[in-house]
Order: sequence, then structure tokens, then C-alpha cells
Amino acid sequence: MPIRRRELVALAGLGGSLSAPPLWAQGKAPLLMDGKKTLFQKVLTRPGALLAAKAGDAAGKPLEPFSVFFVYERADAGGKPWLLVGAGSDGKTQGWLSADATVPWRHMITLSFAVPTNRQRVLFFRERQGLTDFVNADSAAAETGRLLKEIGAKGNLGPTHPVIAAEPDRFVDLQKQFYLLPVLEAASTVLKTGHRTRVVKVASVTRDAPVAQPAQAVDNSTGIDNFNAAVVFVIDATSSMQPYIDRTRAAMEEVLKQAEAAKVGNRIRFGLVAFQDDPAKAKGMEYLAKIFADPNQTAREQFLAAIQGVKATQSSTRAYAEDSYAGLDDALRKINWNNFGGRYIVFISDASAREGNSPFASTRLSTDQMRAHAQERGVAIYAMHLKTPEGKADHALAEAQYKRLSAWPGKGALYFPVEAGDPARFEAGVKHMASALVDQVKAPQKTLAAPAAAPAAKGDAVQESVDAVGRAMVLAFLGRQQGVKSPAMFEAWASDRDVRNREIPAFTVRVLLTKNQLSDLQSTVRRLVEAYEKTQLDPGSFFNQLRSAAVAMGRDPSRLGQGKAKNLEEAGLMGEYLEGLPYQSQVMGIDFSTWTNMSVGQSQSIIDNLKSLVALYQRFHDDVDRWVKLNPAASDGDKVFPVPIDSLP
Repeated sequence: MPIRRRELVALAGLGGSLSAPPLWAQGKAPLLMDGKKTLFQKVLTRPGALLAAKAGDAAGKPLEPFSVFFVYERADAGGKPWLLVGAGSDGKTQGWLSADATVPWRHMITLSFAVPTNRQRVLFFRERQGLTDFVNADSAAAETGRLLKEIGAKGNLGPTHPVIAAEPDRFVDLQKQFYLLPVLEAASTVLKTGHRTRVVKVASVTRDAPVAQPAQAVDNSTGIDNFNAAVVFVIDATSSMQPYIDRTRAAMEEVLKQAEAAKVGNRIRFGLVAFQDDPAKAKGMEYLAKIFADPNQTAREQFLAAIQGVKATQSSTRAYAEDSYAGLDDALRKINWNNFGGRYIVFISDASAREGNSPFASTRLSTDQMRAHAQERGVAIYAMHLKTPEGKADHALAEAQYKRLSAWPGKGALYFPVEAGDPARFEAGVKHMASALVDQVKAPQKTLAAPAAAPAAKGDAVQESVDAVGRAMVLAFLGRQQGVKSPAMFEAWASDRDVRNREIPAFTVRVLLTKNQLSDLQSTVRRLVEAYEKTQLDPGSFFNQLRSAAVAMGRDPSRLGQGKAKNLEEAGLMGEYLEGLPYQSQVMGIDFSTWTNMSVGQSQSIIDNLKSLVALYQRFHDDVDRWVKLNPAASDGDKVFPVPIDSLP
């Protein structure tokens, strides 16, 4: 979902206490940022920074470059500014840093490299003007390719070249090799082509000291021969689906034989999840969602036996739209995808899915949040939509949903309709897709060898999509295998769009939130949504409702006077951690008159989308492996979660 279309988020019960005392209650608090009441000053250390026992000391403990510290005091010593710093906000200080050896980090906003499906690797420039001139040149794409080859051969371009570094040729997995590209500055510019792009000044931060790693040609020694994959079928098992369940089984019998013949049976594993409806609320249902085969535990014969046990229910569900996302949610959360390089779900249904605002939707996730849920785990969803004659009135809705659900960065929708719901055509499609994935595991080198932007097989949409997504999967696998880190550099400028295709983002934008901030967001937006719902019945009460929400949240209601605040950001209702971010939400900027003049349908659509993010935030909170300490010496309370900015208000 593009940044410009984000909406506010309604949350419910993240499991953290909003009344918990601050970490620094035991001692002094860090210094606040200018004009802020809750945000502390933080700095990043420059290479060569020394942690001294007192201000002005020339000697001290060497620090890793780009370590993150809270600032507790500022003082002058020897005519230079010094900072008393601590690893966390708990009141414990470690020593003094020369301010010249640090970089202020004003926003907890960071970038991570986007999935490298059909985009060129990012180049980092010493100066903003050098970057702007480069991306405006007609030869930018070709020149990028030439420079990347030169970097691959030499490791760098020399100390005076405008380009400092390049994104690694292997994907850097944020979960396995945590890194930060904190945004120090950001500016938007219009290129001479008419495209708008954002240039960002970043610093490189890794858990370990950055090490320059020149690009290397891919060969068997890199571990590519160990590339493996999991393909999990998530299949509709409601009353109309038995013929397609049977056809899936028939197709997979042949595909599994093919895998065995190719001697890759141990490197591509298949799983199966089926969904019906809530048996507590719909008669005749056996389960809401059920994992019949886990790829981590299921070999060939077990998979075939498992799919034999899937039977469509004889009873009708509560609506034509099915609780499809319950099956996807189980597949994503209950299966360990970390053991696989290729991560694929083949989703099969003849009906649309219940959106998060449906009273029958168990996950409360909307289509966009389900896609985000999958992509945070590096899982690609292929949607096979059975366009049966019986579902004609539902086809347009389901197609729009599943195109959004299956959208893959840099590739687009992995959506494959089966016209007329033809069972024979469906079986052939399943066989073709699964066979293409088997071939990818058999020869992953071919996937990498193909040009990133070139179609693998003219006219073969399935093969083309498998190749494009597979390239990203193989690069990610190699990055994890080799422990690839972000490039070694200090401060540099980069463009947030691909140099060949300005529609493709080069980075994923994230905001680092603590649990307290996530909990504050929970309370704040829940009350905002309540206020919005009340104003639908009485538009004239808009300001009164927001004032009430402000009082309940401990905000200043006086900022909500008519004419004083034009939008939510100016009203100060949201937490300070969301104010002034260089990437802005359109909804935060909607003025109050626009909101009150919206039709009921428009405002309800926004509110429904806000509510649907509740479950996604719960998943962020509960994903314990993704909470990170920015400084190893910090307390657990200072851990942060890299929340995608599209998931913030």
C-alpha cells in the first residue's frame, strides 16, 4: 500500500501496561528533544569515537561506529561540547562523548533494502548534489550497471569518487543480520522526467562493525546448491470445493514424482492448510482453519496422505465470502518459515475473502494487512481464483482483493484466475506452478543468471512470476547463508526509487517504536476511532469529540479550537514519535473540513481500514524475535520494533 494512502490505526489490547512507570524513574531522565515532552535526545557515534570517564578527557574506551546512545547532559570542556550518554533511558550513564564524534538522530525512522525482485542495487553518494545530478542523467541506468561491476571487481571506487558504496549483491536479511540505515535528512525532488523521487541522507549501522564485502560471482561455493523451498497450499474446503481438492491431489502426485526424479525431494517440501468456517458459529463445520501438512515435518508420502484427508464440508458457510484469511494466518504464524530459502503459499478459492470489517472475519485483518503480514516473513502468495459460474456476481470483488493480496514488490500481482472454474485447467495450472518451483530448487543458478527485468519465458505468466520472485528468494537465501551485512560507509545520500523504474521503491521505510510507544498508539487511535464513529452520526460534534479524546489521552485540548489546528498532526493528538517524520501520511494531513464533508461511505471505509490493523499490531507485539536492542547495554524496555511506515497512522 503506497505511503500516501495510509490510514489511521485502531488498536486493541497489545498486552503492555500503559500505566507502567518510565524506565528512568529510578534515576535521572535523558534530555528531551527541543520542543518535545516525551522524546529523548539520541546520537549515533562516528568511527573513532571514544567513551571518556569525564568531559574533556583525550583518552577513553573505543566504541563501535554508529552505536546508539541517549544523551543525559551537555557540557563544554576545552572549548568543545561534550555529551554524557547512556545506552538506555533507564537513568544509567556510561560516560562522556565529544559531540564532534556523534551524529544527532532526530527521527526514529530507518530504511531497509527492499526486496530485490526487478530493481537495480542502490548506490550511495558522498554529496546530495552528486546524487541528484546522477539520477537526472539519461545514462543513469547504464552507468549504475557499470559502476556496480567496477565495485564488484575492486571492492570500492576510491576515496575521491562520488559513489561511496553499493548495496550488497546478496539481500541483507533484517531478521538475521539486523542493520539500520537511519534517516538523517530527507528531501523530495522532481526529476527532469517528471518523476518525483526522495533523496535521503543515511548512516549505516550494523550489529557488528561494518566490513566491506566486495561483490563476488555466484558459484557453488556460495552455498547456492543448498537452496531449499517450502510450498504451502492454503485451500478453501467449503462445500463447492471438493472437485478442486481432488484435482490438487492428482496434480501434486505427479509433481512429487518429478521432485523425486530430480533428486530434490529433500530440498522442496510441501505443506497444506485448509479453511472452512468457525464451527462454534456455523453448523456442519469441522474447523475454522487446520494445518494438514507442515513442510517442516512432512515428507512425500505424508503429504499425499494428508491431502487425501481434506474433505469439503457438506454445509454452507455463513456468507458467500469465506474466512480465507484464517487459513493464511495459520500458515504464516504456525509454520516455521525460517528453515527455507524459498517461501511460497499457493492460495486456492472460488470466493472472495472476508475483510477485517466483516463480523464473520476471525482475523480482523484486511487484505492489505494480510499482504504485509506475509511479506514481513518473506512469503510470496500466489492466488489461484476459481471463477466458477455460480460465483459470477462475486468475481470482480474477489479479483480486486486477490490482486492486492498477492502483489509482490517490483513484480505486481501473482494472481492467476481459472476461467469458468474449469477443473481440468485448474489441475494443469497447479501442476505447472508447482513444477516451476521444483525446477527453481533444482537449478537456482538459472534464476540468478537471468536478467532481473527480463521475462524468463515469453507468454508464460506463471514461469515469469516464479523466476522474478525466485530471484529475490535466492538472493535473500544467499544473504542469510553468508551473513551479508549492510555496506560499510558513514554518511551518504541515496535515492529511494529504482534507477531503472521510478515506480519501484529501493527501500522499505520503517519507524522504530518501543513497546510503550506501541501501547500509547493503541490507546490513542482507539479513542480517535471512537470519536470518528460518533461524528458520523453528528458531524457538528467533531471538535467536541476530539477534545474529549484529547482529555482522555492526556493531550492538550486547547489545540483543537476552530481555526487553530488544521489537521490531526497540528492538533497534537498523535504521539510525538509520529510528529515531523520526513515521510508523511495523507490522512494525518487531511483537514477537518474535508473529513466532515466526506460521505458516510468514504468515512466508513477509512474507519474500517483503521480497525483492520488491530490484529497486525498485535502480531508485531507478539513477534518476540523481531524486538531489537539498538545498544547491547540497554535494558529490555528500550527494545524497538521496526514497524513498516505503511502500518503507522
